[in-house]
Amino acid sequence: MKGYAMRNGILIVALIAGAVCLAGCVIIAADEEVIRVADDPTIVEINAISKLSFDADRQRAYKRIAAREGLSEAAQVHLVKEALDNLSFEAAKEDVLLTLIRNPGFGSAAESAILKRLDKFSFESSKNKILEAINQRRAQAPTAVK
Repeated sequence: MKGYAMRNGILIVALIAGAVCLAGCVIIAADEEVIRVADDPTIVEINAISKLSFDADRQRAYKRIAAREGLSEAAQVHLVKEALDNLSFEAAKEDVLLTLIRNPGFGSAAESAILKRLDKFSFESSKNKILEAINQRRAQAPTAVK
């Protein structure tokens, strides 16, 4: 019996230690994408914005983040998901995403997230504006030297 109690005690200690080691990590899973982030304050901010009552307030706040310099890839992807899921008006979604696309730090993960969720737009004109902005962005990107 003592051996059994000892093993249970060790198991409990190991579980607690594992929980402590993994604390502070957040996993964001969106479709096939999995991004692991350690306490990114921007992601916490985006989540708080998503809880605002009015669409116009969410749009302004999302847009401020979309224009922010040094936005991490994980924050960009999370912003895309939250804006598309929590903004009601097509023009608001378009405005936030176009601001992000025009951000000098716009990354390939955010581009991929936008393209995978393009069906969140109802109007073809909105989809075309987003695609056109991405294409213009690619055209301005410096080409690799061979």
